[in-house]
Amino acid sequence: MNLKSLYIKLLLSFLGVLIITEILILALFVITAGRSFRHHIDKQSIAKLLIFKEVVQEKINKAPTIALDQNNEIKELLYTFSDLFDVNIWITAPDKTILVKTFSTPVNIPEIKMKDHDILKDGIKLYHLSRRHLSYYAQIPVEMDKKIYTLHLHLIKDHVKKPEVVFLFGLLCIGMIIAILIIPLTRIITNRIKQLNRSALDFAEGNLSCRTDIKGRDEIAELGISFNFMADKLEKMIQGNKDLAANISHELRSPLTRIKVSKELIQDRLDPVKDKDINRYVQNIDQDIDILDNLIDKILKLSKLDIQEFSLSIEQLDFKPLLTDLEKKYASSLKRKNLTLYKDINGPLLLNADKNIVTSVFSNLFDNAVKHTKENSSIHILAFKPADDILTFSITNTYRKLDPQELERLFEPFYRIENNKNPGSGLGLTIVKKLLKQCNGNIIAQNSEKGLTFEVRFSNQKLPY
Repeated sequence: MNLKSLYIKLLLSFLGVLIITEILILALFVITAGRSFRHHIDKQSIAKLLIFKEVVQEKINKAPTIALDQNNEIKELLYTFSDLFDVNIWITAPDKTILVKTFSTPVNIPEIKMKDHDILKDGIKLYHLSRRHLSYYAQIPVEMDKKIYTLHLHLIKDHVKKPEVVFLFGLLCIGMIIAILIIPLTRIITNRIKQLNRSALDFAEGNLSCRTDIKGRDEIAELGISFNFMADKLEKMIQGNKDLAANISHELRSPLTRIKVSKELIQDRLDPVKDKDINRYVQNIDQDIDILDNLIDKILKLSKLDIQEFSLSIEQLDFKPLLTDLEKKYASSLKRKNLTLYKDINGPLLLNADKNIVTSVFSNLFDNAVKHTKENSSIHILAFKPADDILTFSITNTYRKLDPQELERLFEPFYRIENNKNPGSGLGLTIVKKLLKQCNGNIIAQNSEKGLTFEVRFSNQKLPY
């Protein structure tokens, strides 16, 4: 159970308020209705005690010369009352001697304070012995031969239905019903918030068409409407920026082509011997033109990926020939930096995928590895197919270890690692990630013992035939 969850917090808050409310209601009932019930019981007990005293006194008055312990009528009366009301009864003389008792066990009265009693009519004293059970002890004075004898009654009922208990049971039942009703109510609230959260995360992942559909007219529904309004504004803004970037990049191609043609015309008119310095400047211009041309090409490609989905041309590919062609393409770059290429390819690696996407992904990653690997170092390539539908490819260069924030930002457009002096636009890895998304693939960057590793997982696509 996650205590930080809003659902758990709301549920515990509701239950806490419910428990406190029930405790207060029970306390109020005990103070009001409970006391009324006790007063009602006391009135009944007082009436019975007065009647009992008069009956016993009448029997004594009929035979004033017969000792109480010898008076069979009184004994019979006491036994009758004892059985009828389930009470222990005994009579004591003025010197506390027990003359008659209706039970065989010893007299056992809990220690009580003589002041803790209610003085009733004709000197009757009534003691409440327990708050948990219906337990009374009464002392009733009777007169015989001008002497005061005491009639004792001890009543204990352990299983008396009290209104407090019944009321508490009812409260618990009501509380359980409310608690059960609270659970779906809490779910309704938190599920709508979760729905809004999922929409926000999908939007953050790049799904700009994602909207939330929260019903109702409450604050959460208003928040959903505000989210959709924000998403509409942001989608238009981002889409406008993408269109602008694509248009600008496309428009830059024309003047760049004219510059390139002008550069070639100028170069044709230069004397290779006399104009060495000018030739060197022209060559620098040529290099800058190639860099700009490459950058514009990547921006256009990235804009195309953002603006529209393109259809895939699925065919069966063999990974090994693709890698061989790639190695030939970068042979001069590997030789120039004296880089060693280590390959670990397990088994036949056949994959159903779009050849252009796979080739573009491999080219970008290989180009990135060659740029960022130190001279006289090595590049490690690993490829295997642990399942029928997945091909895993990884390429490792000897770049330094990156912190987690740098690893996360590697796939952001135009992001370049601080102090990185290698040439590049910061768009290659962004294009790779978007290309892989088109074919349900994935790429992650991670530090390894050998350097910086990019791991690619290709999902096998269905052939069109």
